[in-house]
Amino acid sequence: MTRFFGVGLLVATTLLSGAAHAGTVFLPGNLVVSVEGNGVEGASSGPFTDNQAAPLSLFDYSVSGSSSATYVDADVLPQTAHGANHAISGEYGSSSEGILQLTANGKYLTILGYGVNAAAFNADPTSYGTLTTDPTKPTALGQSGSLVGQGYTPVPRVVALIGSNGGVNTTTALTGVFNGNNPRSVVSADGSSFYVSGQGNSPDATGGVFYAQLGASTATPITGLDTNSGGSAQDTRVVEIVGGQLYVSVDSKEGSGSNRDFIGTLGSGGALPTSLANGGAGPAQLAGFGGSNAGKTSISAATGNGVNTGAKSINLSPEQYFFANADTLYVADSGNPKNNSASSPLGDGGLQKWVNQGGVWTLEYTLASGLNLVPNSAASGSTGLFALTGKVEGGEVLLYVTNATVGDTDPTFLFGITDQLAAKTPGAGEGFTELAAAPADSNFKGLAFAPSATLPVPEPDDWVLMALGVGLIGGALRAARARRGMAITTT
Repeated sequence: MTRFFGVGLLVATTLLSGAAHAGTVFLPGNLVVSVEGNGVEGASSGPFTDNQAAPLSLFDYSVSGSSSATYVDADVLPQTAHGANHAISGEYGSSSEGILQLTANGKYLTILGYGVNAAAFNADPTSYGTLTTDPTKPTALGQSGSLVGQGYTPVPRVVALIGSNGGVNTTTALTGVFNGNNPRSVVSADGSSFYVSGQGNSPDATGGVFYAQLGASTATPITGLDTNSGGSAQDTRVVEIVGGQLYVSVDSKEGSGSNRDFIGTLGSGGALPTSLANGGAGPAQLAGFGGSNAGKTSISAATGNGVNTGAKSINLSPEQYFFANADTLYVADSGNPKNNSASSPLGDGGLQKWVNQGGVWTLEYTLASGLNLVPNSAASGSTGLFALTGKVEGGEVLLYVTNATVGDTDPTFLFGITDQLAAKTPGAGEGFTELAAAPADSNFKGLAFAPSATLPVPEPDDWVLMALGVGLIGGALRAARARRGMAITTT
């Protein structure tokens, strides 16, 4: 009997209705990390090569401050279709996919992927339109087509909505977005609708940010044709909802004269857009974030990351970001900008701390100690950071990150660091602690805190049983969580 989750005990027909999968029960306060590739803790090898389709897994960690993390267990997102639910896969080695986020109400996790079984795609990739979208990468999942009626089997870009019990809804399978390119991130207020972000096959209209309802097969453009020419859609990266405002990060030079490296807003605060925002001009750059040149900024030895020593003009490359409060913004910068408009090719990879002063955002410093960063011209290694989440406890900010790498299959790690919220300079000895390393043939990608507990919502034939047994359900959930707190499972 399929079980599913909703927004409360008496909501019977929404959100995770008909969930394809019942998996890990997440403990509140734990950290969840998304994994592309082998996804088996302790594995020494695996079957995947760069650009192949691979399962998406979720690793669950119990964390103590920002200095230690203990692996609890793992769950693989569905690889087979079930009813209206789709399989969901990722592209192993992708540098821009796999962002994991909490819904704004804290009840669900979301991740964006490809609606195809990994083994089926890898057995016959060209049947999914790869030769049509990019003949130079005929075996790459990212180059699969998402358009219907093109003579190939379209691969929809799929949202996975994950409840605190591990129940997964993958009924939102969007065609006509991110054609021949990467789906990057998805965010939701409450799990009933979504904003998705990614890259299209320029020049086309399938990149940027789109809006879709749960269970939809098509989406509404939010950024639209926002390159300078107005003839194509600019690609975008991590989309977030903070305080009722929609934000998105951009690191792109797609479209002639449309270089952008910044974090910006879409629509106005308290009124999340459901159609074209900002008059179709794209994200509105945060004042000061990237100066007046859409991402070209000056750094000094005090604000740099130790690789880009001295005063330099560099391009930013923002990925995920965390508002510790209204005036303090932490940004995971990959250190490998797509733009080359600055005088130095080096980026400012690491964890940047930006402070709002009089309505203008200013870079205070960049945290990089312990990351062992290399220049983006190196053959391998970490150039900066990819995913980021955090929480504020008193005057301290506990931050957790995954690294960005030069090579698509270079080793990836989970790191933690604690920063003083009011600090204007890094503390003495402040640096990152490695909390975990991705297994062989796997990439750590996104991360988010576990969703808050939600009680199971029964199917219609369960209503009588629910009336008699709500207490038993709650007791069973508490017992299951207690057992997980005492044992570590490797799956």
